[in-house]
Amino acid sequence: MKNIYHSDIYQFNTPVSSYWEDHSSENLNLDKLNKDISSEIVVIGGGYTGLSCAINLIENHNLEVILVEAGKIGWGASSRNAGFCCLPPSKMSFKKMQSIYGNDETKKFFKNSVEGSNYTRDIIQEYNIDCDVTGDSNYVVAHHPSKFKDIKEQATAYREEFGIETEIYSKEDFDKIGHGGTEQFGAFSYKPGFAINPLKFVNGIAKYALSKQLKIFEHTKVDKIDKDKGTYILRTKEGSIRSKKIVVATNGFYQEGLIPEMNSRILPVISNIIVTRALTEQEIDQHNFKTFSPIANTKNLLYYYRKLPDNRILFGTRGDLSGSDQSNLNMSKKMEKFLKDIFPKWKDINIDYNWRGLIALSQKLTPSIGKIDNEEIYYGFGYNGVGVSAAPWTGKQLSKLVLSNSKELDISKIYKGLPKKFIFPQLRTFYFRLAVWFYAIKDRFNIN
Repeated sequence: MKNIYHSDIYQFNTPVSSYWEDHSSENLNLDKLNKDISSEIVVIGGGYTGLSCAINLIENHNLEVILVEAGKIGWGASSRNAGFCCLPPSKMSFKKMQSIYGNDETKKFFKNSVEGSNYTRDIIQEYNIDCDVTGDSNYVVAHHPSKFKDIKEQATAYREEFGIETEIYSKEDFDKIGHGGTEQFGAFSYKPGFAINPLKFVNGIAKYALSKQLKIFEHTKVDKIDKDKGTYILRTKEGSIRSKKIVVATNGFYQEGLIPEMNSRILPVISNIIVTRALTEQEIDQHNFKTFSPIANTKNLLYYYRKLPDNRILFGTRGDLSGSDQSNLNMSKKMEKFLKDIFPKWKDINIDYNWRGLIALSQKLTPSIGKIDNEEIYYGFGYNGVGVSAAPWTGKQLSKLVLSNSKELDISKIYKGLPKKFIFPQLRTFYFRLAVWFYAIKDRFNIN
């Protein structure tokens, strides 16, 4: 099974060196599969989607479930994302969505997106997870004066068409409650929304799952799936699992070749993050960075950033096209310049952390939830970088599919079904490279 990026990004035995790892001391130290076993259902992927699906199958339906994870629990995006609980999980504009699917289906999609954000908040409380929740909304910031009109229109549509609570801020108003800087020309907020420590969140879900007697095997990578007498055999290096049903919850780290029907449909995209040293209150005041709520700007190759509880600034963007450790380092240097261009009074602030992970895009530009035709294989992926709100909710929906043995769910059809395969899938990174160049030009010249 060939991966499309450098092997450095697929080192499953090594946790990514991140701020979250240094500020989340928990290590579950779970077993590795080393024998042949069986289970009614196997979930592949120990992140938000897989854990949520497994918990719902056990807790609501009393089914026998085993979960396997190639690294440690949450090794993928679930432990290394920026911790933004935002919406919607789509790279498609709401206008485009309305033109393709119609107003009613688009409203249902946004309704489901809000349900996802609320579900994440609910399980934090229900599972008693201490994951450093901060902020009470999300902000979208106009990075150029010409973009303020666009975000006012977006805020109005969110409020009037989708029932989402929004508020619009002029440049001067947002400087008082958000931040200043060279790329702040007004903003709007929407609720629900907040920020978390993603590693504490995924570990908290895993601990709750273990309390419900979920069997979890870490460092257990599924290399091959065979069929035998109406069952599946999932083969790993040191053991196998015979199962009637499989749930695939690997998102951007899906291994091409594992399931033929899923191959060539996912475009993993590298997202990079840097974190500064802790800033003093005087340094924070230099750019009046007041809010702890997560922020994204209006660039096509967006910047996303937030103030952490210890007064560090987390800053992320896309653009690494290789996946090697060296390319990550090179990208972190570019990002440091981006950050300091926006906040020039922090030009002497050191960067303490840099890391990256994979988000999953597809030609649908929205998540995919469903069941493979004529197989007992279920899938949920493609959150477009919005997995904190979308993935746990998706796991819950998958549990309903697995139980009902059908392809029907009472959710927006925008979520349902597999995306189209990429033409010449070996060129997916080339396609993305072209897209990055194209959107970089649009951002540079503020072209809509």
